[in-house]
Amino acid sequence: MKINCICCNNKIQLKEEVVLDVANSLYHAKCYSEFSENLLEWKDFGGMEDILNKYNYLRS
Repeated sequence: MKINCICCNNKIQLKEEVVLDVANSLYHAKCYSEFSENLLEWKDFGGMEDILNKYNYLRS
């Protein structure tokens, strides 16, 4: 499965830190912090693998 960051459109690796927003969009943590004033409110953050395990509906 390939998931891209909404901001930079680059692939998110399993070991990278990510931000999940209230619309369930995923961002690299670095991208979200850089553009956060123009983005939706965050819902969760952490390692990509942890977020996928926590919100397993994202895998479908």
